[in-house]
Amino acid sequence: MTDVIQARPLTPEIVQLAPRHAAVVRVAGASGELPALLGEAFGLTMAQVGASGGQVAGPPFARYLAFGERIEAEVGFPYVGTLQPTDRVHDAELPGGRAVMATYVGPYEGIGDAWEQVRGWLRAERLVEAGPPWESYLTGPEEPGAPVTQIVFPVR
Repeated sequence: MTDVIQARPLTPEIVQLAPRHAAVVRVAGASGELPALLGEAFGLTMAQVGASGGQVAGPPFARYLAFGERIEAEVGFPYVGTLQPTDRVHDAELPGGRAVMATYVGPYEGIGDAWEQVRGWLRAERLVEAGPPWESYLTGPEEPGAPVTQIVFPVR
């Protein structure tokens, strides 16, 4: 018998974020390609932060620039210290300021519904998106229990 992971209800909240430097790789592909693209980008960015003398300073994330038939995202890690860019790894910033944050605990297959719940909450609260949203992966698929993903929407 396999365990069925049930998603927990979302509770969006308004937060103030500090801006953070991030090492990112820009990826583009169909949604089915996303797991492999994310894995490659996480490996490249983590290695380059270390090779540059910096330190990873937070969980891996994907900031989504475009949704549709193809998905475009900046994928990587926040860091402190130094980053020497390469042809693939670039310095970016996760913006500070007002944001809506919600923590999704459940299978990755349900994350699209979680995003829609947060967007519905934004509409109900009459908040306007102020930049590309991102998700941070607080736990990974290899860890026990349901995956924990933080969804962040900058707002004004």
